Amino acid sequence: MQYLLKLDAFRKIPAELTNPTMHGAWLTILAYTIMALLFFMEFHAYLSTNINKTVELDSHYAQHIWIDFDVVMHELPCEYTEVVVRDVVGHQELDILDQRITKERTDVRSGNFKGIHRADPQQQLQQQNLPKVEQGIRHSHNTKGEWEHPELEADWISTSDAFQHNDFDAVIAYHDFTFVNFYAEWCVHCRRFAPTWIEAEGKTDATVYRDKTGAEVVGKLLRINCVSFQELCARVGIRAYPTVRMYKRDGTFAVYRGERKLEPILEFFQQFISSEVIQAEAEITAHHSTLEEGCRVHGELKVRRVPGYFLLEADSSLDSLEPSMTNVSHRVNHLWFLDDREALKNYVKNTARHVTKDVLRNVQPLKGQEFSLYKAHKAPQHYLNVIPTMFDERVLVYQASVQSHIVDVKVTDVPQARFSYHFSPLTIQISTKGRPFYDFLTSVFAIIGGTYTFVSLVNRFWDTVSSRYKGGMGKLS
Repeated sequence: MQYLLKLDAFRKIPAELTNPTMHGAWLTILAYTIMALLFFMEFHAYLSTNINKTVELDSHYAQHIWIDFDVVMHELPCEYTEVVVRDVVGHQELDILDQRITKERTDVRSGNFKGIHRADPQQQLQQQNLPKVEQGIRHSHNTKGEWEHPELEADWISTSDAFQHNDFDAVIAYHDFTFVNFYAEWCVHCRRFAPTWIEAEGKTDATVYRDKTGAEVVGKLLRINCVSFQELCARVGIRAYPTVRMYKRDGTFAVYRGERKLEPILEFFQQFISSEVIQAEAEITAHHSTLEEGCRVHGELKVRRVPGYFLLEADSSLDSLEPSMTNVSHRVNHLWFLDDREALKNYVKNTARHVTKDVLRNVQPLKGQEFSLYKAHKAPQHYLNVIPTMFDERVLVYQASVQSHIVDVKVTDVPQARFSYHFSPLTIQISTKGRPFYDFLTSVFAIIGGTYTFVSLVNRFWDTVSSRYKGGMGKLS
């Protein structure tokens, strides 16, 4: 037992041999305060994740990649919005291995169309000075059986024909119902449709039509060449050819979306006039209503992991679009490249939710950005340099830097919103590592021992200075 007592390293001094002092009490409070602060700081550091970044050659040989996007096309209807992926050369359309795309029709709050040039004041003045058709005139024949106003009955084929076509509103007001075929000479769909329409014109001119009340009404089929009358077609919002509208005398219209065959056209024309129910189902709208509709396109595309680009383009298999009336202004809600969405979510949530914040900001460089066009024949293009980023050798994300600008488009080409992407040959390796518990425990002991040692030195220094001061003053007994 005596041998064990000799090993005691924590021998106690009897209490009657110690003398408490005021400065010793303050130093003790200071010591506890310092230890508490250092302990909480060390504990916070223990809970934090250390990050280490290195740059290496890309060794992730993934064959496929997901493109997750959400883009709002402000003035491009969903029926003309197509998503296409092409390779970097642009001549080969890449296979979309899987896709989950949703198109949502959206309303444009402003009725102003921003995609065409405004006529200059001189042109507007000339247009205002054009002769107008007398108000209140109606469809009728003269004593010879000829049309009383043949300029309001004729097709708008050319500006150089025998008639002065200058008042479209007068033509609409002249008839009770006017079925108008807006076409372009260069449109192959229009050329195929022309014989059917001309035949329908002849049949309707020889037919008497009555409305729901049984009263005789005037219905007329007309053609308008939008190459010769481009300003008119732009004013009424013609975006694609052929566009067929059924106008009422008050200027409202319904868009015909049926087959381009003789019988469906005649049936639609007769039923529209004779039935109010058919009119209600035909989506009757006012002038420029087509400019009130946009499209939100969002979803995912699974494509091959090669440099390329994807397009939000205006296209239709049934119509030929008018380039000057195609506006691809858009807002990018988000656009990012993915390898495994669920793995990334779990990693951020459970492992490195704080460390990855700066990286995740770079994953969506276009988030919330607007790209508006105010002139025709313009298109925004975006160039993304995609950098693979690997977390702890198990979760892959793609950071991206982006450059965007507005380009001029040929007057004969339909504008497209283009998103080009190129994969960097380098990979950023990010490793996250927490401190081991033994390291934290060692630091806690160091804090306790170090604090007591430091305060003891301060106390001894205080005692030494105080003793010498008192000795010099002759107060030391």
